[in-house]
Amino acid sequence: MPVSHLLDAADWYVKGEQLLQEVRVEAALECFSMAQQLGFDEDKCAASRWNCWMLSGRFERAWQESDRIEALGVLDPHRYWDGRAWNGRCVMLRCLHGLGDTIQFIRYAPLLRRTCSRLTVQTHPQLTTLLEGVAGIDQVCTWGAGHLDCADGWDIQMEVTELPRAFRATVDSLPARVPYIHIPEERRAWAAGRFSEKRRGLRIGLCWRSGPWNPHRSVTLDELAPLFALGGHQFFSLQKERDAVELQAAYPLTEFPADALGVRDVGALIVNLDLVITVDTMTAHLAGALGRPVWILLPFPADWRWMLARRDSPWYPTARLFRQMPHAPWSAVIAEVADELRGLRSRRLGGRPVARVADSGLACYKHRS
Repeated sequence: MPVSHLLDAADWYVKGEQLLQEVRVEAALECFSMAQQLGFDEDKCAASRWNCWMLSGRFERAWQESDRIEALGVLDPHRYWDGRAWNGRCVMLRCLHGLGDTIQFIRYAPLLRRTCSRLTVQTHPQLTTLLEGVAGIDQVCTWGAGHLDCADGWDIQMEVTELPRAFRATVDSLPARVPYIHIPEERRAWAAGRFSEKRRGLRIGLCWRSGPWNPHRSVTLDELAPLFALGGHQFFSLQKERDAVELQAAYPLTEFPADALGVRDVGALIVNLDLVITVDTMTAHLAGALGRPVWILLPFPADWRWMLARRDSPWYPTARLFRQMPHAPWSAVIAEVADELRGLRSRRLGGRPVARVADSGLACYKHRS
């Protein structure tokens, strides 16, 4: 008897998770289905298949898994929407996941507001001023002492990550027009004053460290050294959580003043940059939502939202994805980025900087007038 026939339900599930980590999506799907047939937890199997479907861009199948999970009646603290239509109702949109998740999915606020009577968004304290620059939102509030009253008076509540499912999003129907977050002119001017008037090449913002829950997304400044060695560009740190020892190294990297710590202020700085190079963290979503050129360094395996093998992103038209290959060091990714920067430098004319044109995330550039 083949060994595979001897696997029990839990073994099939574990095997599926291993295959998913290897980005062998079709094989993983078969394992999760076999695990469920043999009696493994249906909710977990459906959730794992959901990741497979989203990775492969088959969003419609992912929503079917979400429907299946909901039908099981398993309570999940991350699910708020009860499936009712929001037409003519007051909606409370809760942002309880990460900052990047909120920035990515708040794009649905204008669509939601077209038919609901009022839209209140309850979000992280760090994002309240930023989300005030999103069309369709009537009120932004947060949680904690002194912030509870604005969370009352709603008919339907939803969690922001439920919006793609609520709108039955497909790769082709994503609301991808950018920018959908806007920085007030006075903050843009404030940020412009943080740069010297003298230009040298492109102004490039760098963010190299992601959150602590997934250290595989982060790189080090030493690994970014080939970018600094190119010369001809100005590099600025967008990293909020800084390692003082790391930054004492002799890198041509400009730090912004300590008062530029709010997310909206970081957004204002990004608006004044020519390019952002970042790992998979909030900064990537912020730059994309602001419609700024952003190169995103992705580990292997990458998160479901970046899908498989794509160099562009249907979520962010101005993004380009640089992917780590299996078992390959970050140095290979950085070398690819360095090659692209060399290409930009060779296309400069008359000493004038170049600005990126949104073209499905591809490297398409024109001269800034």
